Amino acid sequence: MHPDRMPSISLGVIVPIGARYNSHHHWRTDLGAVRASVRFEVGGYSYATIQGEPTALRELAAALVEAADHAEEAEEAELPEPVVRVGS
Repeated sequence: MHPDRMPSISLGVIVPIGARYNSHHHWRTDLGAVRASVRFEVGGYSYATIQGEPTALRELAAALVEAADHAEEAEEAELPEPVVRVGS
């Protein structure tokens, strides 16, 4: 079995509506590969940065959109059917 290139971690980040994002950072590695990062701040005290290859960041973005879509679909499925009454 090959060792992991990077250490494995488990991380949970709760990002509230209104968090500020900054995605204007990119650079090249010593070998010339492009890397980019997204930094987000919450309340001016907490921040995090996600870094990686452009393709990896796009994959993450797609997974986040898919997760949000599934959550909204599940929420809509849980709503009761509206009651429509006709007549007096």
